[in-house]
Amino acid sequence: MAAREVTDGGIAGIITGVIIAILTMILGLIGLAGLGKYININNVLGGYVPGIAVAGGTLSASIAFLIFMAIVGLIIGIVYGALFDNIPTHRAVSKGIVLLIALWVVFGLIIPLIIGVGAGARAGLTLAGIVTSLIAAVIWGAILGFVFSHIAKRVETPRRIT
Repeated sequence: MAAREVTDGGIAGIITGVIIAILTMILGLIGLAGLGKYININNVLGGYVPGIAVAGGTLSASIAFLIFMAIVGLIIGIVYGALFDNIPTHRAVSKGIVLLIALWVVFGLIIPLIIGVGAGARAGLTLAGIVTSLIAAVIWGAILGFVFSHIAKRVETPRRIT
């Protein structure tokens, strides 16, 4: 674990969190929030994007949501940077996907099963929540790996020869 990878992971995580927050708010503004009267959006999206129905509604909610997602992204990015060399793939994007799928298994499957989230929900909603949260994890991981690879490739400024 190199300090530079952790730093690059943190920066990439913040950028990824903001990108995911903006995409979420755009989806909320173009009509996904309208489904809220028919189904519980938070259950469908597996809790990855809490408050989607109101996230794009007001400026203060949007700013709070951006900050929240940036902080979540920072934490995930630091973990990604710290574990980068130990993730068993060769490319940054696939490493991001593998990490986020592992996090999805823990936080999207195992912990909800232990605490009984979704108990009593219809099987279709539960399956939809599992599938959509898996898709969200893959998208988040791909974006994280892509951003990380571009940040890690930054060129150092040339040194002056004296």
